[in-house]
Amino acid sequence: MVDIKEKIRFRSDRSIYDELLADKTIKTLADKRLKEASGDSYRRGLLGHSLRITEKIAPDLYSHVAAARDKLGLSDKKIEIYIYSSPEPNASCAFLGGDDVILTFSSGLLQSMDHDELNFVVGHELGHALFEHYALPTHGILEAGNLDAGDAMKLMSWSRRAEISADRAGLFVCESPKAAISSFLKLSCGLSHPVIEFDLEEYSSQIQDLSELSNSVEDTSHCYSSHPFNPIRVMAIDLYSKSDEYHELTGKQNSSLSVDDADERIHSVLKYMEPVADEEKQAIQSQALFWGGAWVAFADGHLADSEAENLRQQAGDEMYEQGMAQLNETANPLELARTQFNEAVRPLLSMGASDRCSFIQKLVVVARADQNVDDSELDALAEMAKTMKVEPSFVQQILMFLD
Repeated sequence: MVDIKEKIRFRSDRSIYDELLADKTIKTLADKRLKEASGDSYRRGLLGHSLRITEKIAPDLYSHVAAARDKLGLSDKKIEIYIYSSPEPNASCAFLGGDDVILTFSSGLLQSMDHDELNFVVGHELGHALFEHYALPTHGILEAGNLDAGDAMKLMSWSRRAEISADRAGLFVCESPKAAISSFLKLSCGLSHPVIEFDLEEYSSQIQDLSELSNSVEDTSHCYSSHPFNPIRVMAIDLYSKSDEYHELTGKQNSSLSVDDADERIHSVLKYMEPVADEEKQAIQSQALFWGGAWVAFADGHLADSEAENLRQQAGDEMYEQGMAQLNETANPLELARTQFNEAVRPLLSMGASDRCSFIQKLVVVARADQNVDDSELDALAEMAKTMKVEPSFVQQILMFLD
């Protein structure tokens, strides 16, 4: 029997997932979050404010879920289905422990999707259960505030790849790339055929525009996302639908792409959201991160042990030792750190918006290492954000996300 789970899953979803769960700190935080999550409370809220679906109440939706469950090999799961009132098209999958799963659908989504599109959405949500993505509750882990920036960014990177896997599960269930793509159109702009005549090449040009604008636009509010941009997801669906693996699973003919080639091309567009620095840029960033981290750490007049440890993790042992030697020799470490930072970041100002956001996010993690960010540290972070051509409000955005 074909292992649907491993056949469909995006390769780097699985590899990063395994790396994260092998990390003792992340595994502890994940397990703690899962233990704290109250399934009874969540169900009580749904039972009080939403409509629980049975085969008798909504036979069509019930049959969509049952068919997707069986096709994905999830017949052992106990699935509850709820509809809630909202014009916004949305759906979710929640794991309650054991074999209990809850699917929720907004009224707006059900009213906007046709038969095949709904199959895609249901398959996507059950894909999260299939791949056991619940084992890494991303937002809950980040809320704990105990991760260094590198692990936090890896977690966000994994979350985006998990969505690619879930999209593939949805495509497998609906077996219609056209329906999968049109569902994204409806989620993006609320419209589809006949108002919109979809052209993949035209739509994919948005990815290139996103890449180009990342080097010039200072509004970076979109850069911190746990989901890939919709044009990237559309391209990923199209590529996978042409792969030999998808054609083997669905019994279709004439594949034009190996799954490895499809994955490689998907990785290349994901880099628009998470560019990888070369060695030279990394060395410059390490220097700038040290001085920026030192600036924010000394802003309140005291370098806490937790801040020092996080600073070492961010900048690396060599840069940390060199920088601390200079700071220990000066009577004004705050002023030295500010001056050195402004000098060190000059080569980094041409980086794309995603890189600049990631840089500022790492400095926020340093500031928050002692579980406290006071006004002086906020002022320092805001000044550094302006220097890096990042909206100062981005600092607050990250803090609210982590709190």
